[in-house]
Amino acid sequence: MNDKQQLRQQALARRRELGGEARERSSTAIRQRLLDMLAEDARLSGAPLLSYRSMDDEVDTAPLFDRLRATGREVFAPVTHHAGEMLWRQVDDGTRWQRGDFGVLEPASGELWRPDENPAVLLCPLVGFDRCGNRLGMGKGCFDRWLDGMKNHILLGVGLAFACQECPRIPAEAHDMPLDIIITEGETIACRNC
Repeated sequence: MNDKQQLRQQALARRRELGGEARERSSTAIRQRLLDMLAEDARLSGAPLLSYRSMDDEVDTAPLFDRLRATGREVFAPVTHHAGEMLWRQVDDGTRWQRGDFGVLEPASGELWRPDENPAVLLCPLVGFDRCGNRLGMGKGCFDRWLDGMKNHILLGVGLAFACQECPRIPAEAHDMPLDIIITEGETIACRNC
């Protein structure tokens, strides 16, 4: 087992240990920190949000879709294929959700995000993180591969995580794309280039 696999297993174990009530309380605090940041940062006002739908014991992102749309912000969710391709479909009141190739809820239809016309804020799923913005995903590399070609169209890359998911240092590889901000229930971390 390599370092990343071991760190991933440890971070997943810590996240699983959170009880349901603590997880919901922390998720609520994390979502509020994100909403406050988006409202206060003028360069992000009106920018569309690209957000994943949370699974299992991740920070619950489902309430964000309606809350952000209620402010007039366009929200898009990913559709991912086993080949590593990812596209983003707009979410609205009529969105029908279906399980995608990796078991994540994805919009069955909707307008596609046009990156050349509309740079966005990206919420990136993660299993573990460090203060340099390095993240551990589930190990498939979908977001990193996609982000490599889209980094010029992303205004801000944000990770939502519970504080218990922090790792001292995640080994970064050339293809890994660090995040700009990590939001936990206790703080908003401006990641530094390490």
